[in-house]
Amino acid sequence: MEIDRSMRDGCVVAALTGPINLFTVAWLQRRLLKELAERPYAIVCDLAGVEELDPVCATVFTTVANHPSSNWPATSFVLCRARPAVSEVLARVAAPRFLPLYDTLEEALDHVADRPPYLRDELLLSPTATAPAAARVYVRDVLDYWRLALPGQDVIDRAELLADELVTNAVLHAQTPVRLRLKLHGDLLSIGVLDDSPRLLRLVPHDPDAESGRGLRLIDELASAWGVRPHPDGGKVVWCTLRLWRQPPGSAVTP
Repeated sequence: MEIDRSMRDGCVVAALTGPINLFTVAWLQRRLLKELAERPYAIVCDLAGVEELDPVCATVFTTVANHPSSNWPATSFVLCRARPAVSEVLARVAAPRFLPLYDTLEEALDHVADRPPYLRDELLLSPTATAPAAARVYVRDVLDYWRLALPGQDVIDRAELLADELVTNAVLHAQTPVRLRLKLHGDLLSIGVLDDSPRLLRLVPHDPDAESGRGLRLIDELASAWGVRPHPDGGKVVWCTLRLWRQPPGSAVTP
C-alpha cells in the first residue's frame, strides 16, 4: 500500500495504491489519522489505485471519519473514484450511509464543504441539578456547529428542549451519571440519554394534577418518534428523533 499525497484547493488528496487488507489496514489508518491531525480543509481519499479491499478491513474509512480528530466542518473527509469491486465492498458495510463517496475527484472537491451524511457527538453529565442546563448549552453549541440553524432555528430550539427533558428525567429517576448523545443521519436528528438504571419508562395517561410524567408527554408531543430500550452494557437509553425541516420541491423562495 502506497499513498501519493498532493494538495488541491487547500485539500489533501491522498491517492491510494495497492490492496487494503489485514497487512496494510493498520498502517493506512495511522497515516490518515496523521493527516487529520494537521487540520487541513479536507482530506480526499482517491481510491482509483485500490485494486482489492478486504471486507474485514472495509470499515477503516468510517473509523477514520468518526475519529474525534475528524471534526467537520473544520475538516471534511470524503472518498472518490472507487473501482466497482471496491464500491461493492463499501456498500456491503454501508459505508456510503456514513461517508460521502464520489465518482470523480473534481466532484469530491466540489462537495467537501457539504455536511456529511452522518455526524455524532456526546457529553457525560453528572446527576446534578445543573445537568439539564449544561445539556441545553451543549446541544445548542453542537447543532450550531453542525449548521442546523440554516434551515430554521426551530430545529435547535426543539432539540434543546427535548434534551433538557430527557436529562431532567434521568437525573430525577435514575440518579446516575448520564451520557447525552447526538446523532445526525441524513435529515434525522437523534437525541439519546443513557443512564445506569434498568427501570424502563412508559407514557402514563394524562393527569393535570400529577406532579410527574409531564416530561415524557412533552417529548411525545415534540419529537417525531421516541422510545426506551435496554442498553447491552446495562441501564437504558431513552431516545427521540427530530426530522429536519426541508423546503418542499418547487416552492417559492422568500427573499
